[in-house]
Amino acid sequence: MSIFTSPSLSFPLVNARVECLHQENPHVAWFCENGKKLWDSNDLSDFSKLNRHICRTTIVENENGDAIHSPEHLAPLFLLWPRQHFEVHAEAKELPLLDGSAWPWYKVLRRFAGRPEALCFYDAPFTMEWKWQNGFCQISPADTLEIEYSIEHGRYQDSAYVAIYEAEDLLRIFSARTFIFNDDYENAKKRGLLSGANESCGLLLNTNSDGKLETLVGGALRHPQEPIFHKILDLLGDISLPKPILPRLRIRIHNGGHIAHHQILARLLEYVPSRYPTEA
Repeated sequence: MSIFTSPSLSFPLVNARVECLHQENPHVAWFCENGKKLWDSNDLSDFSKLNRHICRTTIVENENGDAIHSPEHLAPLFLLWPRQHFEVHAEAKELPLLDGSAWPWYKVLRRFAGRPEALCFYDAPFTMEWKWQNGFCQISPADTLEIEYSIEHGRYQDSAYVAIYEAEDLLRIFSARTFIFNDDYENAKKRGLLSGANESCGLLLNTNSDGKLETLVGGALRHPQEPIFHKILDLLGDISLPKPILPRLRIRIHNGGHIAHHQILARLLEYVPSRYPTEA
């Protein structure tokens, strides 16, 4: 059992427990703060009935108001061990932010779960495209999961492409920390949001007159494209919430976020297999 403690978006200190039970029946079960199971990767019909809200983070909630906030940085970890049995016990509605990435979760779980396993994939043979203000998403079938993510914020513009075949492809994404631009941060604070987050929880960014990123809080970037890689991490977390298994798709997304991710997830739910494939 591993216990994680840190600030969350709204609280100065929260806890979560993650257990790796090494049982033959592989699945991930998520328990909310009152001890009730919110969803289980072996019961996709129950997950599809849950409400999914967005408030700068993912919120998964049942009809009684039982909820887990911010699971998207933890969920991608289970992609590395699709044949293990995990239980996540949230001891508050929000999960710890840790450093705003998936890396601290990985460092601890790796000691209990062992070496990463072969990833599992499923076919999702659909094509779709839609737009929103200043953004768009295009999806088509592929041989593996390919993601091209781009961001435009004021003068700042950049993009990144990843193709995910094995665990190593995920590990280089896991260290990317959550971020917010300074103007968005000031607006959020005025609305009473982000009251728990502090300088340990991610990156506070600014864009200079040349369109280059400046880090106001968080130190040097871990990767030149760390903000975009974190967007990819969020996407991976959101689409793997029902089950730690990835679709074979090419996803191209510009100025996306959790709302777009959950629109993708809503379409994916009809293709997520109830059983794990026999081959990765």
